[in-house]
Amino acid sequence: MSPSARAHFDWQLRTRALTLGVYPLVMGIVNVTPDSFSDGGQHATTQAAVAYALQLLDDGADMVDIGGESTRPGTSAGTDVALEALEEQHRVLSVIEGIVGTRPGAIVSIDTYRASTARLAVEAGAEMVNDVSGGLWDPAMLATCADLRCGVVVMHTRGLPSEWTAQPPIASDAVVPLVVEGLRERVAAALAAGIARERIAVDPGFGFGKRGEENWALLAGLKQLQTLDLPLLVGLSRKGFLAPSKSAATRDAATHAADAKAIRAGAHIVRVHDVRGAMLSASATDRKL
Repeated sequence: MSPSARAHFDWQLRTRALTLGVYPLVMGIVNVTPDSFSDGGQHATTQAAVAYALQLLDDGADMVDIGGESTRPGTSAGTDVALEALEEQHRVLSVIEGIVGTRPGAIVSIDTYRASTARLAVEAGAEMVNDVSGGLWDPAMLATCADLRCGVVVMHTRGLPSEWTAQPPIASDAVVPLVVEGLRERVAAALAAGIARERIAVDPGFGFGKRGEENWALLAGLKQLQTLDLPLLVGLSRKGFLAPSKSAATRDAATHAADAKAIRAGAHIVRVHDVRGAMLSASATDRKL
Protein backbone atom coordinates (compact mmCIF):
# COMPACT_ATOMS: atom_id res chain seq x y z
CA MET A 1 0.00 0.00 0.00
CA SER A 2 1.38 3.39 -0.93
CA PRO A 3 1.14 6.26 1.57
CA SER A 4 -1.55 7.96 -0.52
CA ALA A 5 -3.74 4.82 -0.51
CA ARG A 6 -4.15 4.70 3.27
CA ALA A 7 -7.03 6.63 4.79
CA HIS A 8 -5.88 9.82 6.49
CA PHE A 9 -7.09 10.98 9.91
CA ASP A 10 -6.35 13.73 12.37
CA TRP A 11 -6.61 11.69 15.57
CA GLN A 12 -7.51 14.03 18.43
CA LEU A 13 -5.62 13.26 21.62
CA ARG A 14 -5.75 15.09 24.95
CA THR A 15 -3.71 18.16 23.99
CA ARG A 16 -2.90 17.70 20.31
CA ALA A 17 -3.91 16.09 17.04
CA LEU A 18 -1.85 13.28 15.55
CA THR A 19 -1.79 13.03 11.76
CA LEU A 20 -2.27 9.42 10.66
CA GLY A 21 -2.07 7.85 7.23
CA VAL A 22 0.94 9.50 5.64
CA TYR A 23 3.27 6.81 6.99
CA PRO A 24 2.72 4.12 9.66
CA LEU A 25 3.59 5.08 13.22
CA VAL A 26 5.27 2.94 15.87
CA MET A 27 4.04 2.57 19.46
CA GLY A 28 6.63 1.20 21.88
CA ILE A 29 5.50 -1.12 24.68
CA VAL A 30 6.57 -0.45 28.27
CA ASN A 31 5.25 -3.11 30.65
CA VAL A 32 5.71 -2.09 34.27
CA THR A 33 4.64 -5.52 35.48
CA PRO A 34 6.18 -8.58 37.11
CA ASP A 35 4.28 -11.09 34.96
CA SER A 36 3.66 -9.89 31.40
CA PHE A 37 3.99 -12.74 28.91
CA SER A 38 7.11 -11.43 27.17
CA ASP A 39 8.98 -8.93 29.32
CA GLY A 40 7.50 -9.15 32.81
CA GLY A 41 9.82 -7.86 35.50
CA GLN A 42 12.33 -6.26 33.13
CA HIS A 43 11.15 -2.68 33.79
CA ALA A 44 9.45 -3.09 37.16
CA THR A 45 10.91 0.00 38.85
CA THR A 46 10.03 3.58 37.97
CA GLN A 47 13.60 4.47 37.12
CA ALA A 48 14.05 1.45 34.85
CA ALA A 49 10.69 1.95 33.12
CA VAL A 50 11.26 5.66 32.47
CA ALA A 51 14.75 5.00 31.12
CA TYR A 52 13.41 2.24 28.87
CA ALA A 53 10.58 4.44 27.56
CA LEU A 54 13.01 7.24 26.75
CA GLN A 55 15.24 4.73 24.95
CA LEU A 56 12.28 3.56 22.84
CA LEU A 57 11.53 7.18 21.93
CA ASP A 58 15.19 7.70 21.02
CA ASP A 59 15.00 4.54 18.90
CA GLY A 60 12.23 6.17 16.87
CA ALA A 61 8.97 5.30 18.61
CA ASP A 62 6.28 7.87 17.87
CA MET A 63 4.61 7.11 21.22
CA VAL A 64 4.92 4.76 24.18
CA ASP A 65 2.20 2.64 25.81
CA ILE A 66 2.54 2.15 29.58
CA GLY A 67 0.89 -0.92 31.13
CA GLY A 68 0.68 -1.91 34.79
CA GLU A 69 -1.19 -5.23 34.64
CA SER A 70 -0.78 -8.34 32.53
CA THR A 71 -3.76 -9.46 30.44
CA ARG A 72 -2.12 -12.64 29.16
CA PRO A 73 -4.35 -15.76 28.85
CA GLY A 74 -5.36 -17.26 32.19
CA THR A 75 -5.04 -14.13 34.34
CA SER A 76 -7.91 -12.75 36.43
CA ALA A 77 -7.89 -9.45 34.52
CA GLY A 78 -11.33 -7.99 34.05
CA THR A 79 -13.07 -10.02 36.74
CA ASP A 80 -13.00 -7.29 39.40
CA VAL A 81 -12.07 -3.77 38.29
CA ALA A 82 -11.41 -2.62 41.87
CA LEU A 83 -9.00 -5.49 42.56
CA GLU A 84 -5.36 -4.34 42.56
CA ALA A 85 -6.26 -0.92 41.11
CA LEU A 86 -4.01 0.85 43.60
CA GLU A 87 -1.10 -1.44 42.70
CA GLU A 88 -1.60 -0.75 38.99
CA GLN A 89 -1.67 2.98 39.64
CA HIS A 90 1.40 2.79 41.85
CA ARG A 91 3.25 1.13 38.99
CA VAL A 92 2.27 3.44 36.12
CA LEU A 93 1.64 6.98 37.40
CA SER A 94 5.20 7.79 38.42
CA VAL A 95 6.42 6.37 35.11
CA ILE A 96 4.11 8.63 33.10
CA GLU A 97 5.14 11.63 35.19
CA GLY A 98 8.80 10.74 34.72
CA ILE A 99 8.48 10.46 30.94
CA VAL A 100 6.57 13.70 30.36
CA GLY A 101 8.68 15.51 32.93
CA THR A 102 11.86 14.55 31.10
CA ARG A 103 10.46 14.67 27.57
CA PRO A 104 7.50 17.13 27.57
CA GLY A 105 6.71 16.52 23.91
CA ALA A 106 6.43 12.74 24.28
CA ILE A 107 3.12 11.08 23.44
CA VAL A 108 2.23 8.65 26.22
CA SER A 109 -0.60 6.10 26.21
CA ILE A 110 -1.98 4.32 29.27
CA ASP A 111 -2.83 0.65 28.75
CA THR A 112 -5.65 0.02 31.23
CA TYR A 113 -9.23 -1.19 31.41
CA ARG A 114 -9.91 0.66 34.68
CA ALA A 115 -11.61 4.07 34.59
CA SER A 116 -9.95 5.16 37.83
CA THR A 117 -6.48 4.43 36.45
CA ALA A 118 -7.32 6.08 33.13
CA ARG A 119 -8.35 9.30 34.88
CA LEU A 120 -5.24 9.50 37.03
CA ALA A 121 -2.96 8.60 34.10
CA VAL A 122 -4.40 11.30 31.84
CA GLU A 123 -4.13 13.81 34.67
CA ALA A 124 -0.47 12.74 34.98
CA GLY A 125 0.15 13.49 31.30
CA ALA A 126 -1.08 10.57 29.17
CA GLU A 127 -2.58 11.61 25.85
CA MET A 128 -4.69 8.52 25.22
CA VAL A 129 -6.30 5.51 26.87
CA ASN A 130 -5.68 2.09 25.34
CA ASP A 131 -8.44 -0.18 26.72
CA VAL A 132 -8.05 -3.83 25.75
CA SER A 133 -11.67 -4.49 26.71
CA GLY A 134 -13.14 -1.74 24.56
CA GLY A 135 -14.95 -0.39 27.62
CA LEU A 136 -16.54 -3.73 28.53
CA TRP A 137 -14.73 -4.59 31.77
CA ASP A 138 -15.33 -1.32 33.59
CA PRO A 139 -18.77 0.24 32.98
CA ALA A 140 -17.38 3.67 33.92
CA MET A 141 -14.56 3.67 31.35
CA LEU A 142 -16.25 5.18 28.30
CA ALA A 143 -17.94 8.01 30.20
CA THR A 144 -14.64 8.71 31.94
CA CYS A 145 -12.79 8.97 28.63
CA ALA A 146 -15.49 11.27 27.30
CA ASP A 147 -15.01 13.51 30.32
CA LEU A 148 -11.23 13.44 29.95
CA ARG A 149 -11.42 14.39 26.25
CA CYS A 150 -8.42 12.19 25.44
CA GLY A 151 -7.64 9.80 22.61
CA VAL A 152 -9.19 6.34 22.99
CA VAL A 153 -8.17 2.99 21.51
CA VAL A 154 -11.11 0.58 21.44
CA MET A 155 -10.00 -3.05 21.18
CA HIS A 156 -12.02 -6.09 20.24
CA THR A 157 -11.87 -8.66 23.04
CA ARG A 158 -13.75 -11.94 23.16
CA GLY A 159 -14.50 -12.81 26.78
CA LEU A 160 -12.09 -12.62 29.72
CA PRO A 161 -8.50 -13.94 29.84
CA SER A 162 -9.61 -16.65 32.27
CA GLU A 163 -12.14 -17.89 29.67
CA TRP A 164 -10.04 -17.84 26.50
CA THR A 165 -8.82 -21.42 26.50
CA ALA A 166 -12.36 -22.76 26.96
CA GLN A 167 -14.11 -20.69 24.31
CA PRO A 168 -15.58 -22.45 21.27
CA PRO A 169 -13.62 -22.00 18.05
CA ILE A 170 -14.55 -19.48 15.37
CA ALA A 171 -14.85 -20.59 11.74
CA SER A 172 -12.16 -18.98 9.59
CA ASP A 173 -14.66 -17.15 7.41
CA ALA A 174 -16.48 -15.81 10.49
CA VAL A 175 -13.52 -14.24 12.29
CA VAL A 176 -13.32 -10.93 10.44
CA PRO A 177 -17.11 -10.30 10.39
CA LEU A 178 -17.19 -11.06 14.13
CA VAL A 179 -14.41 -8.56 14.85
CA VAL A 180 -15.85 -5.87 12.57
CA GLU A 181 -19.30 -6.15 14.11
CA GLY A 182 -17.88 -6.26 17.64
CA LEU A 183 -15.83 -3.15 17.04
CA ARG A 184 -18.80 -1.41 15.43
CA GLU A 185 -20.82 -2.08 18.59
CA ARG A 186 -18.07 -0.81 20.90
CA VAL A 187 -17.55 2.31 18.80
CA ALA A 188 -21.30 2.97 18.96
CA ALA A 189 -21.12 2.61 22.74
CA ALA A 190 -18.20 5.04 22.89
CA LEU A 191 -20.08 7.58 20.79
CA ALA A 192 -23.19 7.17 22.94
CA ALA A 193 -21.06 7.82 26.03
CA GLY A 194 -19.98 11.15 24.58
CA ILE A 195 -16.57 10.34 23.08
CA ALA A 196 -16.07 12.33 19.88
CA ARG A 197 -15.52 10.16 16.82
CA GLU A 198 -12.29 11.97 15.97
CA ARG A 199 -10.82 10.74 19.29
CA ILE A 200 -11.41 7.03 18.57
CA ALA A 201 -9.05 4.44 17.07
CA VAL A 202 -9.73 0.70 16.84
CA ASP A 203 -7.63 -2.41 17.48
CA PRO A 204 -8.76 -5.87 16.26
CA GLY A 205 -7.29 -7.52 19.38
CA PHE A 206 -4.97 -10.21 18.05
CA GLY A 207 -4.78 -12.97 20.66
CA PHE A 208 -7.54 -11.56 22.82
CA GLY A 209 -9.98 -14.46 22.84
CA LYS A 210 -8.75 -15.71 19.46
CA ARG A 211 -6.80 -18.93 18.86
CA GLY A 212 -3.81 -19.31 16.55
CA GLU A 213 -5.57 -20.04 13.26
CA GLU A 214 -8.24 -17.45 14.07
CA ASN A 215 -5.55 -14.78 14.37
CA TRP A 216 -4.15 -15.75 10.97
CA ALA A 217 -7.63 -15.43 9.44
CA LEU A 218 -7.97 -12.01 11.05
CA LEU A 219 -4.62 -10.88 9.68
CA ALA A 220 -5.52 -12.14 6.20
CA GLY A 221 -8.76 -10.15 6.23
CA LEU A 222 -7.52 -7.09 8.09
CA LYS A 223 -8.19 -4.79 5.15
CA GLN A 224 -11.93 -5.21 5.80
CA LEU A 225 -11.57 -3.18 9.00
CA GLN A 226 -11.20 -0.11 6.81
CA THR A 227 -14.99 -0.18 6.51
CA LEU A 228 -15.12 1.19 10.07
CA ASP A 229 -13.57 4.44 8.76
CA LEU A 230 -11.40 4.90 11.85
CA PRO A 231 -7.66 4.82 12.59
CA LEU A 232 -6.36 1.26 12.94
CA LEU A 233 -3.83 0.16 15.56
CA VAL A 234 -2.52 -3.41 15.57
CA GLY A 235 -0.74 -5.23 18.39
CA LEU A 236 0.91 -8.32 16.96
CA SER A 237 4.15 -8.09 18.89
CA ARG A 238 5.53 -11.41 20.11
CA LYS A 239 2.12 -13.08 20.10
CA GLY A 240 2.35 -16.83 20.48
CA PHE A 241 0.58 -17.68 17.22
CA LEU A 242 3.36 -16.02 15.21
CA ALA A 243 6.06 -18.57 16.10
CA PRO A 244 6.31 -21.70 18.27
CA SER A 245 9.61 -20.53 19.74
CA LYS A 246 9.42 -18.36 22.87
CA SER A 247 12.65 -16.62 21.88
CA ALA A 248 12.11 -12.85 21.75
CA ALA A 249 14.41 -12.58 18.72
CA THR A 250 12.44 -15.22 16.81
CA ARG A 251 9.11 -13.69 17.67
CA ASP A 252 10.37 -10.19 16.85
CA ALA A 253 11.32 -11.33 13.35
CA ALA A 254 7.87 -12.88 12.91
CA THR A 255 6.28 -9.74 14.35
CA HIS A 256 7.93 -7.47 11.82
CA ALA A 257 6.82 -9.67 8.93
CA ALA A 258 3.25 -9.69 10.26
CA ASP A 259 3.34 -5.93 10.88
CA ALA A 260 4.43 -5.38 7.29
CA LYS A 261 1.35 -7.28 6.12
CA ALA A 262 -0.84 -5.26 8.50
CA ILE A 263 0.63 -2.00 7.23
CA ARG A 264 -0.13 -2.99 3.65
CA ALA A 265 -3.70 -3.75 4.78
CA GLY A 266 -4.10 -0.22 6.14
CA ALA A 267 -2.77 -0.22 9.72
CA HIS A 268 -1.89 3.26 10.90
CA ILE A 269 -0.01 2.29 14.09
CA VAL A 270 1.91 -0.85 15.05
CA ARG A 271 2.39 -1.59 18.75
CA VAL A 272 5.72 -3.37 19.34
CA HIS A 273 8.38 -4.40 21.82
CA ASP A 274 11.26 -4.09 19.34
CA VAL A 275 11.07 -0.49 18.13
CA ARG A 276 14.31 -0.51 16.13
CA GLY A 277 13.23 -3.57 14.20
CA ALA A 278 9.78 -2.13 13.65
CA MET A 279 11.26 1.06 12.27
CA LEU A 280 13.24 -0.94 9.71
CA SER A 281 10.19 -3.03 8.82
CA ALA A 282 7.96 0.01 8.46
CA SER A 283 10.62 1.78 6.40
CA ALA A 284 10.90 -1.15 4.03
CA THR A 285 7.13 -1.36 3.76
CA ASP A 286 5.83 2.17 3.71
CA ARG A 287 7.76 4.77 5.66
CA LYS A 288 10.22 7.57 5.08
CA LEU A 289 12.67 7.97 7.94
